[in-house]
Parts: sequence; C-alpha cells; structure tokens
Amino acid sequence: MLARKKTSKQGKTLPTEWLESLNRLLNETYKSECKQNGRYFDVYGQVYPEELLLTVSYLSEKDEYLSPITCFLSCEPDQMATAEKVKETQANFIDIVGLFFDEIFADEEWDEFEPNWQEVSHKNQNYFYKLSRENINLTLEADKLLGEEFQDLEEDTDH
Repeated sequence: MLARKKTSKQGKTLPTEWLESLNRLLNETYKSECKQNGRYFDVYGQVYPEELLLTVSYLSEKDEYLSPITCFLSCEPDQMATAEKVKETQANFIDIVGLFFDEIFADEEWDEFEPNWQEVSHKNQNYFYKLSRENINLTLEADKLLGEEFQDLEEDTDH
C-alpha cells in the first residue's frame, strides 16, 4: 500500500498530462545528474477521498533492482477541497520534491532515508513525506499480481 492513510483505497490516478509534465520537468531540470548516474525520474500519483499522494522515484536506467530513491508526498483532504487548493498543493509538491532532490544531489554521501511518514511545512502549509528505497513500479506490479483480495487481507491484519 502506497498511501499514508490506511483508509485510502480505490483512488484515482492523477491526470496523466500533469504527471507527464512533472516527469519531463524533473528529467530536464536534473538532466546532468540523470546522465551522470544513469538514472531517470518516474512519477506516480493518486487522489483518494482522504488524501492526495504523489511519489517521485529516481530509478536506474539499466537495472530495475538497483535501489532507487523515492519521495512520497501526501496532504490532508482540506488541501484538495477546491480546484484552487489542488493547484496550490500540486505546485507545493513540485517545490518540495525539488528541494529534496537538490539536497540529495548536493551531497555525494547523502543517505538520510526517512521510511516513516514525517510532517514538513512549506509556504504555510503542512504536508507529509517519506523518503525510501522503494521501487514504485515494482510495488504497483506486485499489487496487480496479488489483487484486491490481498489488500483486503492486509487491511484486516492491520487492526
């Protein structure tokens, strides 16, 4: 399960054109780092009634099992209550992802993963993030293979 909230299920994928636009932006902005490291950015997002989730993975071009760096971002329902708030949250998510990856690329020894959800403030708004080695593409494929029954079972064991 990728979502921050256990109640988040049956989400809708963020609009493809927005995800592709962010993907292009990241790959162009960090073009030299991508080329130098043989990596690329991949973006995934879901809208749930309880939250908006964005994940940005920095993946290897040659080896899908090589540990990625993945940034997860989430917000509360009131931060997506109107079209204006959704746009503001999306813009802030882009800023936050940029700040995280600027920090990561600035330090060759960077290794400050935070696999648990943490709160971060940006432009007077509070959001949630985690930084992990999770390969979102592999997680999504595993979820497809395991099916809905597995997710229901997983939720039952969480209580």
